[in-house]
Amino acid sequence: MTAAPASLGRRQRRLALLASVLVAALVPGILVVNGLRLLANDWYVHAEYARPGFPPDHLGILTEEQRIDLALIGLRSIQPQHDEGVQLLRDARLPDGTPAFNDREVQHMQDVRDLVGGFYWAHIGSLILLVLLLAALARTPATRRYVPRALLGGVGFMVALAAVVGIMMAVAFDWFFTAFHHAFFEGMTWYFYRGDTLLRIYPNRFWNDFGFVLGGVAVVQAIVLAGGCWWWIRRTRRREAVAPRREPVGAPAPEA
Repeated sequence: MTAAPASLGRRQRRLALLASVLVAALVPGILVVNGLRLLANDWYVHAEYARPGFPPDHLGILTEEQRIDLALIGLRSIQPQHDEGVQLLRDARLPDGTPAFNDREVQHMQDVRDLVGGFYWAHIGSLILLVLLLAALARTPATRRYVPRALLGGVGFMVALAAVVGIMMAVAFDWFFTAFHHAFFEGMTWYFYRGDTLLRIYPNRFWNDFGFVLGGVAVVQAIVLAGGCWWWIRRTRRREAVAPRREPVGAPAPEA
């Protein structure tokens, strides 16, 4: 039988709390980029175009099949695993043989590719740091109890963030969309005209849905993680409740 964990000194407690705060701060970003990695694939483009009421080409020229082909090219141009990058956009052609994307659109997608690549590298670094922090907390029974609570703190942060962003998107999507681009992109390469291909293959409905689905995927991960943490906490409490206390060495035996 295991004894109850020893109490922590002041310095150990401060270090455990600091590690817990860092864990909680890492969780939301990791969950969001997990969702980004899941959605930034061909299947999501096909699923979005298959949704009832998805807007047609507002110029009435491109067929759904042509739009899907161009949307997949755009997606692959920003995926770090595709070495061709935005050259795919430069090579793409409309049905009449003209370039599908102008220089401004290509530059914007290069900016998006750089941003996605940065997110992916930050995701890897965050996962490594998270594992190291959790391993440090799990080294002793006294600090191990901080692990599920730190993760729960990250879950709470994630849910609050998703709620705030979801409300902003529902109430003022255009404002949110503009603010997001101002925050992550320089210049106005992200501003498109009505005839630009990117606007025709990725209408606002596409990004609106993407944002809500991304938030939903992150929240589902958070719920699963919260369930595991609550199970861990309850299991630890039950084990500590039934664990016998160790008598101090040399204590007199109880009298008959």
